Amino acid sequence: MFSNKFAKTGFLTRFSFRRDWLKLVVWTIAMAGLFTSVAAKFTSLYGTKEAINSILDTLKSPAMTSLFGKVPAGAHTSADIFAAEMTVFMAIMAAIMNYSIVIKNTRGDEDSGILEIIRSKSVGTLSNLSATLIEVTILNLVIGLLYSVGLMAANLDGTDINGDFLLGLGLGVSGLMFASIAALIAQLVDNARAASIWSYMIFGIMYIARMVTDTTHPKMTWWVPFGWVEKFSTYKDNNWLPVLLMLIFSIVVSGLALFINGKRDLGSGMVATKPGRALASFMLNGPLGLFWRLHRTSIIVWTVGLLILGFTYGSIFNTVGDIIKTNPMMSQLLGSSAIRSANVKIIKEFVSVLMIVFGVLALIPGIQIINYLKSGENKGYLEMIHAKPVGRTRLMSDTIILAVFTTFLALFAGIWGLQLGGVYSMTHPLGLEIFMRGFYAYLSPTLIMLGISVCLVGWLPKLVSLNYGYLIISMFIQYFGQLLKLPDWTHKLTPFGYIPKVPVHTLDIGTFWWQIAIAVVLIAVGYIGYAKRDINGAN
Repeated sequence: MFSNKFAKTGFLTRFSFRRDWLKLVVWTIAMAGLFTSVAAKFTSLYGTKEAINSILDTLKSPAMTSLFGKVPAGAHTSADIFAAEMTVFMAIMAAIMNYSIVIKNTRGDEDSGILEIIRSKSVGTLSNLSATLIEVTILNLVIGLLYSVGLMAANLDGTDINGDFLLGLGLGVSGLMFASIAALIAQLVDNARAASIWSYMIFGIMYIARMVTDTTHPKMTWWVPFGWVEKFSTYKDNNWLPVLLMLIFSIVVSGLALFINGKRDLGSGMVATKPGRALASFMLNGPLGLFWRLHRTSIIVWTVGLLILGFTYGSIFNTVGDIIKTNPMMSQLLGSSAIRSANVKIIKEFVSVLMIVFGVLALIPGIQIINYLKSGENKGYLEMIHAKPVGRTRLMSDTIILAVFTTFLALFAGIWGLQLGGVYSMTHPLGLEIFMRGFYAYLSPTLIMLGISVCLVGWLPKLVSLNYGYLIISMFIQYFGQLLKLPDWTHKLTPFGYIPKVPVHTLDIGTFWWQIAIAVVLIAVGYIGYAKRDINGAN
């Protein structure tokens, strides 16, 4: 009887691989290619003792520790630097990859009705979830092995085979950990949107907990599952215990997900969505109010989440910008006024690095709203809207208005959180007007990114997800560009690369207006494409 619950698991696994093969290949090439290419570049970047010492001073600062994690004690080779820089970032990428695949193949298929059709055949109740877990297990292990082989091929100074496989397979197992979390959340809630929101909320909590413990009590990071990836001590102690902990965590959480999946009804969740109002609000008279209602939870979560993230980063400003703590003699040599000026400059430099993080994160809910014009088409929702006297122009206009509002609101929340955190942690906090330089400067590049999404929805609706890839590339170039010593021209590949370091510098009015002009053109072009093409089709 128990075996019947897993009937056709092998068939569904093969089906999933055939259906998702392009997505899996793209993720594999992108992840393994990025990891290996950076490793290959590290010997030339940090092949000398002087270069290693200079970057170590940077990575050991509280600001960089909060971003990349704590550098293991005794790090002195290019391999140590590589592991310190890339481990946390690649774990974040693993979370994004696994969340997207698991939620789409479980709760997403349930929402669309595909799973109901599959379950109408002689298929076990646990087969679909089991097939998804098998798929992501194979995917993560393959990527982990490619990481290890890539490290062996790069042959960084200070590497060893044990460390290569520890880092590669450890990152692969971290992906399994996030896959299991997504699988569990998909059983607890009753729709894909809620599953994504709650999964990323859990990830955000773990990330903030890791950041706080890294900068205050590093030993407490052991209590944060996301912090286990930092405890590999790659190429030093080569500690496999964190890998074992992540594997046990994945097995337990996956088992719990399967247990709940076997108990609940198809289309339901353990946490049911609250019933709606008996009478619709007057705001539902138009697309703007409807889209606000559909995306309201996501908008609130992203806004509050960025506010909290900003506050958390701001709360370490007293550590980041306290020169006296690192060199008490500086106070006597320079005086309190000069020390405060230097502290402010350090904090501004830190904020200029954080701006790309907040810019990218603020864009995610905005792009999601624009992409809903395609996902809503696929599910047939927009056909019901078009059955009413609602034209394409109004539908697109209301969508763009909500997307721009959401992006700007989330960006402001993150920046305001930084300022509030500074007020909480600093004796002489910086004024909000200094942080607002970053807000104003990042309005134009975020509009360009939203404009690209509008163009994709209008002209190439099947490729709307490309902007997420472009967003990740932009993040990588701006985030790691200086550490990896990327050529200056690479920064110009994204609209963020034209923005001066704010708030270190003030807003460049010329750059602001020509980027706004480009954004307006992109949106206009997207309008034309959307007005011309058929629903559920391309031009």
